[in-house]
Order: sequence, then structure tokens, then C-alpha cells
Amino acid sequence: MIILYNILFSITIVLALPFIFVKVLTSEKRQKTVIRRLRPEACIRASGARPVWIHALSVGEVLASSSLIKQIKKICARRPVVLSVSTLTGHEVAKRLLKSDVDAIFFFPYDLVWSVRKTTGSVDPGIFILVESDIWPNFTYEMKRRQIPFILVNGRVSPRSFSGYMRLSFFMKRVFFNISSICAQTEMDARRFVALGAAPDRVHVTGNIKFDQPLISVSEEEVGELRASVRISPTARVFVAGSTHEGEEAILLRCFEALKRDYPDLVLVVVPRDPRRAGSVQGMFKQAGLFAPLRTELGKMDVGFAPEAIIVDTIGELRRLYAIAHVVFVGKSLINLGGQNPLEPAALKKPIVFGPHMFNFGLIAERLVRQGGALQVANEEELLRAVKNLLADPKRSNAMGKKAYNVFHMNRGALEKTLAVIEGFL
Repeated sequence: MIILYNILFSITIVLALPFIFVKVLTSEKRQKTVIRRLRPEACIRASGARPVWIHALSVGEVLASSSLIKQIKKICARRPVVLSVSTLTGHEVAKRLLKSDVDAIFFFPYDLVWSVRKTTGSVDPGIFILVESDIWPNFTYEMKRRQIPFILVNGRVSPRSFSGYMRLSFFMKRVFFNISSICAQTEMDARRFVALGAAPDRVHVTGNIKFDQPLISVSEEEVGELRASVRISPTARVFVAGSTHEGEEAILLRCFEALKRDYPDLVLVVVPRDPRRAGSVQGMFKQAGLFAPLRTELGKMDVGFAPEAIIVDTIGELRRLYAIAHVVFVGKSLINLGGQNPLEPAALKKPIVFGPHMFNFGLIAERLVRQGGALQVANEEELLRAVKNLLADPKRSNAMGKKAYNVFHMNRGALEKTLAVIEGFL
């Protein structure tokens, strides 16, 4: 089966070469990562005991893995821990947040036989831990061939992924069967993993470790300092839109223009999921006649200038920026891409609004809405109405933020259950 997969995969790559070539030439991110994913990084193998290899696809998975990595480091104090990522932004965030907690950070190989074998041989792990997603046949087979335990933690299968995997079930059943242990977020995820070929006795429902992210504590003094650093007055209302994607900023712009009629002091902080899009987003706001500097431009402005909107072109500030918000919009949810993590603003007791497409965080979104900690809107009109109502009623906003925090706090504990599974393989 793996031979057939590689034949078909090779044919697909050959046919897609012109498209791949154009993509690499036109994408700065791919130019910086393609070679590093084709061949292993130098000097990533640590001496002594075989390392624990943890893989986190991108920024969300890196953030989710942070508490897990710290705990594994405590359990295996003398054993190296290495971290791989698949995206450039994930790599940048990992270097900034986890450099002192891991022995190496490198790029995960493309699912090509020679790339997988060279990287795996270089790392020579004693155990491999995958956070949430990024399952590939060649890599899974290589772990099985080398008899390296492969543990999937925080595992989830969205309806869309489940349909895609089922269409390729003749390949994927063997892939999922080769995984040593799966820590699923929910009972539904567990059933889907079994339907996809995972052995039932290897699937455990442990919950979502994103609830166990470190508590963020931001004092009133720190909030004031952060407001001052982004040139927002102490009395201005702030609407933070986090992890936005193309197609959402135009909606947010129109909503913001409407909201400004009732709240002239309102400041919109837009944090694109990809900071490289910040320039084009800024151009959109400038065309609308709004003073919308980039985050990196604020330090160059005269003290008297106050932005109407701020477009964030830096990485790693979103969690802290949520702390200055009166209302938070969680992006990637007005378009059909599955949403982003709403727990970050929930941990800061912020009222949350998101769109109809939250399937990547379905259970979390459902709990937040059911417990009154978030509002789910269907379209632009509902988004405008929700934000306007929350800005008009501070008591309701504060109560909603507290309910969001309660959902975050009451669902912690997945990390402990997940570690119990992992320890059985260490």
C-alpha cells in the first residue's frame, strides 16, 4: 500500500511541478522553508538518550504544545526534547516562546521517502508526539518501520477532514492503524479515529489541552502601559479582531465605519493571521480614509497622533492585545476555514464574537455559546449588531467575559490525562 501511495504521490508532484515552481517563486514564506523541509537541518541530533520529538504544525499547535513541552521536560529532565514545525510563522513563534525549553527547533520534512528517512535518521527519536494534526503516510510508516512509538495528542477530526480521509480510506486505514496511541479531544473524535482505522484500545478521550494553556495575568497597570504603547487613550473603547483572514477585513472595515457613528472614540485593532498581509490590509483602511498605522509604525509617530485603527504586522502580541479589548472578534470564522482559538480571549475574561465557521474549535465554541461566554453570528449584519450591543452595555459585556473565563477554567485537566498516556511510552 505504501508503494502505491508513493507512486501516486510522485505522479502528482510531477504533474504539479509548474504550479509548485510558481508558488515557490511568488511566496517568500515558501522560499524560506522549501529547502529546509526537503533535507534535514544540521546538528539537530542531541547526544546521549534518544530524544522526545514533538511536532506542531503551525502557530496554534505550537501554542497548544507549550505546556505539554514544559511538563515533558520536567518528567524527562535528562532526555533531549526537540520540536519540529511545518510553517515559517510557527517556526518564528516556537523560537521566541520555546527556545529555552527545547534542545532544537527545525522544520518537519515533506512526505517524501528520502526526506523523511534522512530527517528521522538525523533526529533518531525514542518517541514521536504529534500535536493535533499533520498526519502523513510515509512518515507514519517510517515510525512503524523503526519501531518508534507514535502518539497523537489533542487529536481531532473535523467533519471536513473525516470526509476527506474516508474518501482515501484504502490508504488512511493503515496509516491510522500504525499510530501507537491517540489522545482524542472528544468522544466524537474518538469514534471518528476508530472509523478511520485506529485500533479502539489505542484511542483515549483525554480532552483538549488548549484549555490547559498557561493562565495569562495582565494587571491594570500593564493594560495602561500596553494602551500607551499602541497610542490608544485610557478612555477609548477598543475592538480587537484576532487572526483575521482575507475576506474578513473588508467586513470588519464596514462594521467599524458604522460603529464609529455611535462611538467616535472606538479603535479597531486588526491582527491578520499572516502578518505579511498587514500592508494590503492597511491599504484597504487608508482607501476608506482612516488613519490606520501598522503596529511597527507606532513608535515613529508624534505623541499627539492617535490612530483610528491599528494593523498589527508583528508576531506573538495577540494574547496581550486581547487584554486591552472591550470586545473581541475571533477570525477565520466568517469565511469557511474553521475558526481560530477563542480560549485566548476567554482566559482574559473578554466577551467574544465569532462567525458561523468554527468547526476547528467546534466543542469549545459550542460550550462558550451555550454558557453565555460568546456570541456566534451568521453574517456581517449580525456581527455589527452583536458588537454594537456589547459596546452599549458594559455590564453585559463584563458578565459575558466572566462566563467565557468560567468555560476556560472549568474544562482544564486534559494535560494531566494526556501526560499519563505519554508516560506509558517513555
